[in-house]
Amino acid sequence: MAEIAPFRGLRYDLSQVAADEVVCGPYDVIGPAEAAALRDRSPHAAIELELPRPRPGADPGDRYPAAADLLAAWQAEGVLTRDNEPALYLVEHTFTGPDGWERTRRGFICLLTLEEFEKRVVLPHEKTHKGPKEDRLRLLRATRANLSQIFMVYGDPGNEVGAALAAAPPPLSPPLDVSDRDGNRCRFRPLTGPTIDRIVDLLADRQVLIADGHHRYETALAYRDERRAAGDQSADRVMVYLSSMDDPGLAIFPTHRLLLGLDLPPADVVVERLSEHFSVFPEEGSGTGACSLMMNHVATLGGGDKVFGLYFPAEARCVTVELRDMAAMTHLTDRGFSPESARLSVTILDELIFRDAFGIDPDALEGHIAFAKSVVDAVAAIDEGGCSMAAFLNATLMDEVRAVAARGEVMPQKSTYFYPKLLTGLVFHQM
Repeated sequence: MAEIAPFRGLRYDLSQVAADEVVCGPYDVIGPAEAAALRDRSPHAAIELELPRPRPGADPGDRYPAAADLLAAWQAEGVLTRDNEPALYLVEHTFTGPDGWERTRRGFICLLTLEEFEKRVVLPHEKTHKGPKEDRLRLLRATRANLSQIFMVYGDPGNEVGAALAAAPPPLSPPLDVSDRDGNRCRFRPLTGPTIDRIVDLLADRQVLIADGHHRYETALAYRDERRAAGDQSADRVMVYLSSMDDPGLAIFPTHRLLLGLDLPPADVVVERLSEHFSVFPEEGSGTGACSLMMNHVATLGGGDKVFGLYFPAEARCVTVELRDMAAMTHLTDRGFSPESARLSVTILDELIFRDAFGIDPDALEGHIAFAKSVVDAVAAIDEGGCSMAAFLNATLMDEVRAVAARGEVMPQKSTYFYPKLLTGLVFHQM
């Protein structure tokens, strides 16, 4: 099963840089304005490695070697230094959940031996696309380093791994303490000694499931195969962050959908088609206020994950729809979905709403779909223009993710939004 190992992390020398000025979120959730602000904070910001820029006057494709040059230069300057001994790295992320309660998610960073999905050691749960994988592969080839962690989860119903982490000796020096862009607190420190052996042994009989980072995992597999063909096994492991599926601090937020630049049927036509299987509730108003009220309706209405909010910007119209005809689920199993996949909110949205009511093939939406983790973000994107409609839904549950992955199935892209996102820049792994 999962083979994990400690490693000598490459870390910022905090006597030369301020941690708050160099760390950043994952590359794929950083927009241009935020990227510019992060670069302005420090000439050694981690985003210069994760989203590198080409050298002045160079071809855009030159940005990958530019990241490798920076990585080498920062080590030569002593801005980045390698730890003296292998370690696991404890990460405790404290945040406020959607229910208003403060909670802490505990996990750790380590190396994981790469395995093909067919071996059922590492389980995916989402589909991937070619574009992001090509970008990450070019960066990996140039830097020969894992710059950010792939987020994975494992089962720990007896809290054995959790107890081992809690029992780790206190640090000799204060842990790194930084905040992410949402103001959530992240505490980070290395773990050494017997704690490592205990955790390695406990994980040896468990599967792990990719929570966030499917593209990077598949990229790491491709790069490993390239290096093996050249007689090099240095890429056989990848840097990951592991947290328990049973951790009370593990949170999944919904990921709302925005359809862009599409010629869609009028709201009345869509509502008529939906009325065959859904109850339809008109909402008053438009914009942020109406969408917020609609999302509250989605979250509280009976039916849970089978309730959706639809916003038609051109008509300034909101409706909430609830699946009332459970026989409609038979249509999904007839199309080849398992019972576990058929009951997912993202499947119902894709098949019964997008495909049947809007006449859209959900598999052909690449380039015409965007995602938002909150109503505020969704409405901000709508206000920028070009949005044909927005769909709001409830979050996928961890038990649903586990059930689908256990069957060897995958969900549509962006079916989950694990929160908080991991910070890039806490530690790097150089091969």
